[in-house]
Amino acid sequence: MRGLMKTARGFGNLELLELDDPIPKRDEVLIEVAAAGLCGTDIHIKHDQAFYTPPVVLGHEYSGTVVEVGSDVTSAQAGDSVVSPATAYCGKCHQCKTGHMNRCTAEDKRILGTSRANGAFARYLVVPDYIVHQVPKGVTMEEAALAEPMACVVHSVIDKTPICPGDVVVVQGPGTMGLMATQVAKAMGAGKVIVTGVTSDEWRFDIARRIGADLTIDVQGQESPIDIIKAETDGRGADAVIEASGACVACTQAFEFVKVAGHVTLLGVRGRPADIDLDPIVVKELTMSGTWGTLPSSWVTTLRLMSTHKVDVSPLITHRISLSEWEKGFELMESQKAIKVLFISFE
Repeated sequence: MRGLMKTARGFGNLELLELDDPIPKRDEVLIEVAAAGLCGTDIHIKHDQAFYTPPVVLGHEYSGTVVEVGSDVTSAQAGDSVVSPATAYCGKCHQCKTGHMNRCTAEDKRILGTSRANGAFARYLVVPDYIVHQVPKGVTMEEAALAEPMACVVHSVIDKTPICPGDVVVVQGPGTMGLMATQVAKAMGAGKVIVTGVTSDEWRFDIARRIGADLTIDVQGQESPIDIIKAETDGRGADAVIEASGACVACTQAFEFVKVAGHVTLLGVRGRPADIDLDPIVVKELTMSGTWGTLPSSWVTTLRLMSTHKVDVSPLITHRISLSEWEKGFELMESQKAIKVLFISFE
């Protein structure tokens, strides 16, 4: 099989290589990949701006079909349509035992497509059986490939963001995570979801409105975004702000958009130090949360939301290409011409 591998540290060092088909161990399942999503993390790895352990086949957002199971596996069988999180947690460290498996501290922790575990940018991959989830009926394999980022959003928004029915929620950034957060906030009962972005995001705003955003705001426009949000909230500000853009300036704006005693959720990753005035947290008596990855419960909730069509990820899939076109896929993401690029052919 062919796999897109990060061969060494440094910028670039991506190659489509011929690799041996993986063989599952007794507690693993062998999966034929149906679709794999190109994530911002993959872009960061290309630019040597994220944690990774080369050589490793990239890709951690995927769906696929089980083709073989190890001798001890009873939870899956050949023919099952499945997805899984990226991290295989140890279950033994302090973080795992206190319910924070997403922050497992095991030195030999396997992270799909990142460290010690080849990922989904290949025809086949193997994963431990205990992290596998079945794709529900009514969810396509392309949609299921977006379950991993959706589970990250579910953990951040449902698990950590206090949204009550009728609340006004501002989502900053109409990218994959922001558009997912918009739908999740709506599913939680938010009365109004306002999505903010920049002038070049107009085509993304169209998608945001299609999936449920009540209002979109160009923060580079002539009218003050703060004034617009104040007008939409009787002068109070948003009950919650979800920062999903990863832009440093958006963090400062989040403190301006949120009401006194409101909540700010950091979903986007900046990837560099930021000079931010933290006094508004004290003066406005704000609460903040940040999350990383997913919990097993995040996946249960995600797949229920997808199967009941409380969220619809299909409008976020803007490009479908073969793995042989990987350079085009990276260029689309880096130039912000795509929301989600899926690899759907691995020949």
